[in-house]
Amino acid sequence: MSYAPHIVRRDLHFGMQEDIPRYWLDGDAHQTRYFDALSLMFPDGERFFIDSVRAFRPEIADDTALDAAVGGFIGQEAMHSREHLAYNERLEQQGVGAYALMQIVKDVQDMRARTLPPIGQLALTICLEHFTAMLADHLLRHPGVMRKADPRMAAIWRWHALEETEHKAVAFDVYQRVGGTPFVRWRRRCRAMFWITMLFTYRSWQFMWRLSKADGTQKDWRGWLRLLGFLFVSPAPITRISGQWLKWFIPGFHPWQHDNHDLIEATSRDYNVTSNAQVSKG
Repeated sequence: MSYAPHIVRRDLHFGMQEDIPRYWLDGDAHQTRYFDALSLMFPDGERFFIDSVRAFRPEIADDTALDAAVGGFIGQEAMHSREHLAYNERLEQQGVGAYALMQIVKDVQDMRARTLPPIGQLALTICLEHFTAMLADHLLRHPGVMRKADPRMAAIWRWHALEETEHKAVAFDVYQRVGGTPFVRWRRRCRAMFWITMLFTYRSWQFMWRLSKADGTQKDWRGWLRLLGFLFVSPAPITRISGQWLKWFIPGFHPWQHDNHDLIEATSRDYNVTSNAQVSKG
């Protein structure tokens, strides 16, 4: 690992005030709902991440640095879950069926917890953490993504992206310790990534479609075309993360081989404030 950031638990609150526009990203319904769909998946997803890593904490207790990183990881994910619950409550108040969509995620995560062995749950976690890290890197690297967003919404997304970048290797490092031989670890994480890629893609579009249906914009084909342009042409988060996605399958891969600590240093200045602070601007 080339870089090991200090993982800071920032107890920040992002007020979801009533005057935030319904379509807070450049007034565009479909682009806004892309991010809203991701938010709906976070609270129970992050609960699953915490549980899957915590299950192996006794086995890495002898590594004080990794154990401390796990503590930071758990603290950050807990804050993400809390703030995205508030975010999603705002969506529920818009009448788009946010709680019903969140229940889908909860049911899936509960089923995984019942049916998968702990190492299988951890393998899914490191794949999903890689997805969030790739998307976070893109958001921080291309500030134009949020330039036309309501500043309060830009603030919560930049904060989340910052912390996902800080802890992007923690679950992976735990997996490296407990996952078996190098070949077994590699084979398991590659298989898990193919499955997670299909599921993450399906669930994202399913949620976007359901939100659009509730908005009455599901037949706005120009809106869908703008969203495709946003995702694949400019700023193109899906296109631009493809290289990082492929690197996952290289034996010997580690998340910090993509060293983006400069983004952490540049962004953290806006968020390293007093605990329990209220954040209202990006």
